[in-house]
Amino acid sequence: MNDLLEDWILFSEGKRGFEKSHFLGLFKNQLNEKQLLSVFAGIPSGATLYQRTKNVLDSSSLDSYLYFQPKSDANRLLMVSAAKTWLEELSRFCVECGNPKLHGIVAGSRVVVRDRKSFQMPISSDTPAGWMLSFVGDEVDYALGDVGPVIDGLMEALYGIAADYYLCWYVMMPMIPLSLNFDSYFSIWSQGARPVLTEDALVLLVETDGGL
Repeated sequence: MNDLLEDWILFSEGKRGFEKSHFLGLFKNQLNEKQLLSVFAGIPSGATLYQRTKNVLDSSSLDSYLYFQPKSDANRLLMVSAAKTWLEELSRFCVECGNPKLHGIVAGSRVVVRDRKSFQMPISSDTPAGWMLSFVGDEVDYALGDVGPVIDGLMEALYGIAADYYLCWYVMMPMIPLSLNFDSYFSIWSQGARPVLTEDALVLLVETDGGL
């Protein structure tokens, strides 16, 4: 058993205390199936959370990156279809929650595919991607309510897989009483892309430039 997994088990059993950031790299330790299952022991919906985490890890590659990236063997048609479904889901959710600004952005967005190595990621959070992340994050936090340190630590570890809150929320969806369905977001990832919302498009970042 590696040291970080051992720390997690002691932490989840209430035998030791750690800051949640201690577990940021928990899922980067090439855990085998038994070890991965042990992360979710005693956690509500643990079997489902395990399977969803395994889905993310199986569709990702760490290589020399700091965080996992989606594997590049993509089906471009399925990727774009999932992106359109995700935009529709975001649009519906924005209407449901009364956010006309973000609804206007996603309702008018097209889907484009770009090379992730050449795409200039926005530095500022004052962008459509940042606004949406903040909006959805607030709704998730409100829906979850006060969670204990173990769930808090688990969500930090899930974020640490790919530095992606949406993938964390995809895994945690069985525990989040929210109408927003993150499955189509994961479908984009599993087809080889990392989505970024801009003023007029959902940009799908892939290993090589597409033509869509």
